[in-house]
Order: sequence, then C-alpha cells, then structure tokens
Amino acid sequence: MSMRGYKARAQGSNPWFGIFFGSLFTIFIIGGIFCGYLFYSSVREVVAHAGRQTFVDVPIFRPRESDLPAPDWSRKERVNILLLGVDKRPQEVGPCRTDTMIVVTVDPTSMTAGMLSIPRDLYVEIPGYGLNRINVAHFIGDRDNYPGGGPALAKKTVQYNLGVPIHYYIRINFQGFRDIIDALGGITVEVEGEIWDDKYPDENYGYMTIYIPAGVQRMDGEMALRYARTRHNGSDFVRLRRQQKLLFAIREKALSLDLIPRLPDLLRTMGYTVDTDLDPQEVLALAQIARQIEKEDIKSAVIDEKMAVPVILPDSGANVLYPLRDKIAEVVEEIFSSPAEGGE
Repeated sequence: MSMRGYKARAQGSNPWFGIFFGSLFTIFIIGGIFCGYLFYSSVREVVAHAGRQTFVDVPIFRPRESDLPAPDWSRKERVNILLLGVDKRPQEVGPCRTDTMIVVTVDPTSMTAGMLSIPRDLYVEIPGYGLNRINVAHFIGDRDNYPGGGPALAKKTVQYNLGVPIHYYIRINFQGFRDIIDALGGITVEVEGEIWDDKYPDENYGYMTIYIPAGVQRMDGEMALRYARTRHNGSDFVRLRRQQKLLFAIREKALSLDLIPRLPDLLRTMGYTVDTDLDPQEVLALAQIARQIEKEDIKSAVIDEKMAVPVILPDSGANVLYPLRDKIAEVVEEIFSSPAEGGE
C-alpha cells in the first residue's frame, strides 16, 4: 500500500491548539517518540478562525498492517505501541536495522503506562525467518517487501517473543530525534557518570571522540543524541537505561512548554523523520488518555543482564544475547498488568 500523505495547518492564536498538542505529544513523550499531526478535517472550526497560518506537508500516517484487531477505544482496552529508532542517514537507501526498540503500554482503566526496552542483540525467533537478532526483523521486513514492511515484521516479532499484542508502531530516525529536541529548545538531564567515547560514529562513517561530563547537563539535540547512542562507556543495557532517562527528560520539557510557537518547526521535523500506523482518530482517542497519566504512574524496565546472557554462536562467531524467557516473562507481567491485576 502507498503512504498516506496529509497537509497540516498550524496556527498560533487559539488556545485549543495548545491543549490538542499538549495531549498529543504526551502519548509519545511517554516513550520519547513524537508523532504530532494536525489535520484539517478535525480542526476545521478552529482553522476557520485562525489568524496566522502555516502549511506543512506531513507524510506521517501509514496504513495499518496487522493480524490483530485495533483496540476497542469505547471499552478502554490496553494499547501497546512499539517505538522503533533507526539510524539511517539522508543519503542512505535500502533496508536498515533498528537501533532502539521500546514497547510502550497505556492502560486507560488504571491510567497507568509502562515502557520496556529491548536490546538489539537479543537472539529470538523472527516468525517465518528463524533465529536472529531482534533488530534484524525490521531489515528483513523492508528487504523482502513484507506486508507493512519492516515495522510490521518488527511488531510481529516482538509480539511473538514477549507474548503481548503489539497494536501499533511509531518509527523515528535518530537524526530527526536530534532536530526535535532542538525544536523544543533542548532538555535537562542528570548524567550519573562522565562519558568518554573515542569511537563514536561520525557523519563520514569514521569515528570521533565525545565527552559528556557528569552532573546536570543542558543538552541540545546533538548532545542528547550522543548520550542516547554511545555504547563505549558501559554495556548496551546501560545505553538503554540512558535512553529511558532521556525520554522522561523530553516528556518533562514538552509538558512545561507553550508548544504553539514551536509547532511549525516540530511539524516539519516530524513530517520527514517520523511515521506510524496509528490513524488521526486513534491519536486523538489515545491523547485524551495519555495526557492524564502522571510520571509516577509510568513504569519502566530494561531487558538486561538478569534476563539475557551473552553467547557466541558456534557457526558464525557472532555475539548475541540469549533470552532467559522465565525472567523476561516476569518483567513483562509487571509492565503489562494493571495495579489491580498485579495485586491478585
């Protein structure tokens, strides 16, 4: 199926826009991924009274390819979204692997949420393709023209291995992640220990040295991206925890802002770096729920060294993480069950 493109219209005079985008952003700030979108059919009454108008092409929404029925919003069913971070440079073409995979869950009954980070080297079954690193699912889906492409096969793989339904995906390019943080005016993050990395990948496929001091840091998009991506100052599990810390920092910054003046830049950035199979109506329905969730009601966990052990594959010599499924099942139960269910 072809991508659906929409034309978005933003304006800066009506307070409804602040409410709309505040709630809309909260959905994805929970997981650190932004998928804001303003579509004319839903805001025609507001647009009719707009003073300043800015037109932006935003090809964000894609058709949904899934064996699962969409959640029944009227019955307040739990919604699970797979957040995919890819590191694909503008000049690169063809399929790519995911660098980040986070499952975000929102429970509209208990008004709680959770996120579970999955290491990219986790060695799992990719349905129909055998055992491989979990981040390869996205590559295969795009390479083989799987229905729905890389995101659809990534969703199916995560669902198969975690045992929870994955209803939707949101995908962002890391370069877009950087630009979005800049559009927000930067974020504040407490760095627990100084970071040195003399093998951080640069824009020319070489390496550079980066340094991030310990303590409270005001980060622009580039610094935040380096903080999220570097792997040479600890294990990949440490990197995943840093990413979650970033996501909460982004959430706090976005919720503290009047986003109206920043909408044009945010829309332009998201339009070419973010896509999702949520449709606009689902975004609005989920927004009404997610905007009410407090920070203390968001659980977070990483599939770490307690749930996966490093092994070397005998045939290829590749280093992978072998999942300890009983341990993973325990954290999945904790993240994806409501307080009432957890107490029974």
